[in-house]
Amino acid sequence: MGWNLSSARPAGPDSGRKRLLDEGYVIEVQQQHLLLHSIPYVTSGGTLAEGTLVCKYVEDAGSILAPTAPGDDHQVWWVGGFPCGADGQPLTELVADTTPQSLHVFDGCVAQHRFSNKPDIWANGFPDHYEKLAHYITLIQSHARVIDPDADARTHRVIPPHEEDSVFRYADTASVRAEIVATSARLKLRKLAIVGLGGTGAYILDQVVKTPAWELHLFDGDTFRQHNAFRSPGAATIEELREHMKKVDYYHRRYDPMRRGIIPHAYYVDASNVAEFIGFDFVFVSVDKGSARKLICDFLVAEKMPFIDVGMEVVMNKETLELDGTCRATTATPQKSDHLAGCLPTHDDEADALYRQNIQVADLNALNAQIAVIKWKQLFGFYEDRFKSHQATYTVSLHSLTRDEQSK
Repeated sequence: MGWNLSSARPAGPDSGRKRLLDEGYVIEVQQQHLLLHSIPYVTSGGTLAEGTLVCKYVEDAGSILAPTAPGDDHQVWWVGGFPCGADGQPLTELVADTTPQSLHVFDGCVAQHRFSNKPDIWANGFPDHYEKLAHYITLIQSHARVIDPDADARTHRVIPPHEEDSVFRYADTASVRAEIVATSARLKLRKLAIVGLGGTGAYILDQVVKTPAWELHLFDGDTFRQHNAFRSPGAATIEELREHMKKVDYYHRRYDPMRRGIIPHAYYVDASNVAEFIGFDFVFVSVDKGSARKLICDFLVAEKMPFIDVGMEVVMNKETLELDGTCRATTATPQKSDHLAGCLPTHDDEADALYRQNIQVADLNALNAQIAVIKWKQLFGFYEDRFKSHQATYTVSLHSLTRDEQSK
């Protein structure tokens, strides 16, 4: 429970939600946002209509942050036409720009306007969500009452609780604070696979678990050993190392407290089980054997499934003892896969030779993974992608990232 100096009273753990309900306002909570419906307003034609106010409603360790918290503000979204006075003139005190816009607040909620108005009494910010929403309701509803004295947002209508559509065990408040909930929802894939949980694959997982993909399938038959601990995310305990767990089981244990839908497959992918990828939306391939890479990638191409294959080659200069090398991320889509033959090491002698001499460094593993994850997010519309590259290579000694194989 926190104190706001301007109100000199505690902000409750629900930040005014119960008070709104007790007074009869029609509210619901969806995807870390509070929606208040049935607000009467005057249209530009002088008639009455009803709109909805939407604001952030951010949870933090079981309590709701007051609007004065960092990452929140005094602004709200409005679903409806622009509210006017009884004379039909726009209420410009709500916002300078009255032009309608399509504002995607979160998946399933599109607003037409965003309001910004804060009274002097709350110069330091609204103490809770009741005061914040009541302020905007008063501004809008008072003009509706000139036309109809009985106009009132307090209808006491009840909306059934909204089932949270999320795989996370606690809410993704980071997306809410950044106002990218609708963009993040584009990554809500049904089934995604990561094949190989070595250094790079583990860092891919570390990023993907923080997206709303429903099922994350992990494929690896290896055991998590001490050398793995020094090039993987987080910090394994010595007790965990002594358990000799399969990598997929170790990482399932590591990330299960954050989200549901992590499905371990403690075996290698081969000809007998590669068909398990049928029905997946996307696959990350992070394997070190050329024959396995060829088997998997050939199957995914034949099934017209998008995927990204990653690889590293790091070697030491024997004279200077400095390291040089490259990190590669190769993308294939149903529209473009003709470049794979020239980009992927698919022969065992070639790949094994690289693997035996290759040096694995955690920061390059992490960078290799980030390049792949960023490209994955581009493919699904999270990040803008102007070049449509299907091959990216980072060179250590040049500190440069090159892109190639542009899709047509």
